[in-house]
Amino acid sequence: MPSKVSPAEWEVLNVLWDKSPATVPEICHALAGEKDWHPKTVGTFLSRLVKKGMLNVKREGKGNLYSPRKTREQCLRVESASFLKRVFRGSFGPMLLHFVAQAELSSYEIRELERVLKQKKKP
Repeated sequence: MPSKVSPAEWEVLNVLWDKSPATVPEICHALAGEKDWHPKTVGTFLSRLVKKGMLNVKREGKGNLYSPRKTREQCLRVESASFLKRVFRGSFGPMLLHFVAQAELSSYEIRELERVLKQKKKP
């Protein structure tokens, strides 16, 4: 990701990863249960994300259609690496231990963690 994405911009990106392309009114509708943002506010976030190279914009009729240029996985990879470097000095083990210790995990999630760790342990 070329520039840091704000928490509000992440909210908009999450909507677009779930359903795109989308217009400003569609994005506002998708956020309605969580955020009470004015369409101009959403438009500002979208403009910033376009400038940051995160979104494509296509003129359609009287409005614009927005779609992500990067996948959720690509963005998560970059954001996770940045977080790991800033907060845990790049050390993955302590970060994982911290989050596992703090999280309330389902039986399924615990089994999946055990499965992944067993695979890591094999030579």
